[in-house]
Amino acid sequence: MLAHADPTQEALQEIMKCSDVTDPAARLSCFDIAVPRAKRALSEHQAQQKRSFLDWFGFSRPPRAVTRPQDFGKPPAAEPGEITQITALVSEFATTPRRKAIFILDNGQIWRQIESDTEQVHEPAPGRPMRVTIEIGIVGGYNLSIEGRNGIVKVNRLK
Repeated sequence: MLAHADPTQEALQEIMKCSDVTDPAARLSCFDIAVPRAKRALSEHQAQQKRSFLDWFGFSRPPRAVTRPQDFGKPPAAEPGEITQITALVSEFATTPRRKAIFILDNGQIWRQIESDTEQVHEPAPGRPMRVTIEIGIVGGYNLSIEGRNGIVKVNRLK
């Protein structure tokens, strides 16, 4: 079985090899080639991590342990680099037989209305894109807000 090479590790090893080059001109040339490759590999790695997190945004996540008494009962703070909201365009809009909205986003995610502060969410006007922001709610769950409209819609992610 072949092991898949990690481009980030390979790029770091390439940089480390450059540090062994004794001739100053050759050493500089080695770094000039290796560093841009490492930057690209790191950028691709970070983009992949963000995509994988976005794939899971909206599905249940395990609760975080409270480590300080003064934090008990408060919503958990976001970890550095953690995504707490997304913004997307609604590519399709539908309603259930019980008049709850279904939002199919341009990123492939599907969200369903649980409740809202208005009775019904209305379909966007033809030819006018509906931009929505979904964020983690204070007491858990997810809140969807529609650009240019007041109020929030409580939603859960289906896909």
